[in-house]
Amino acid sequence: MNNVDYIQRRQNSRKQWLRIRLGVLQMIYKPLFHLFLLPIIAGTIFLWVKKDIAFTLFDVPQILFPIYKYSVLLIMVLLPVIFTLAVIEAIGNMTAKKDEQNLAEAFDNHDLRNGCPILMNKKRIQGSNVTMREFYSSGIPMKVWVEKQENIADVMNVHFVEPFRYGGKSNGRRIVMYTAPGRETVLKGILYDDEF
Repeated sequence: MNNVDYIQRRQNSRKQWLRIRLGVLQMIYKPLFHLFLLPIIAGTIFLWVKKDIAFTLFDVPQILFPIYKYSVLLIMVLLPVIFTLAVIEAIGNMTAKKDEQNLAEAFDNHDLRNGCPILMNKKRIQGSNVTMREFYSSGIPMKVWVEKQENIADVMNVHFVEPFRYGGKSNGRRIVMYTAPGRETVLKGILYDDEF
């Protein structure tokens, strides 16, 4: 396995974990997302109520029946967990898609050689129109983020209310930005000609 494949696999693994993390955070911030879990809960309750039918679904020899029974029970536990993780990851993907696409447009190919920054957290600050976004930036230093600040603001159609800063405990790979919608126009004074 070459170095590029290793970096790509590591990035994909990290991205999947961060998607689940983002999905969980979004479910905390926006409880309406819990509605997506209702079919899974209903299906799980239905499976547990009808588990006797699952035990008699196949004609299994009596000696193998305990193994079959525990296998069915294990599947009935694993299926809701897998579906729940899939829903949470899908919520994370929906949340991150637009922001990550915008960053891919804002940065150069050279900056993105180790992959596009991954959205870790997105939250609207209560009582304002400011949105906090935290990205995992693999290989893009803070200096480049600051240089590309205007590009980011243009493609996201936002203006920055605070300068970029490190996330976590000053982790250099976590970049936090606070933005408000719309580009901010720069006022350069009143334009007039006093010769008329």
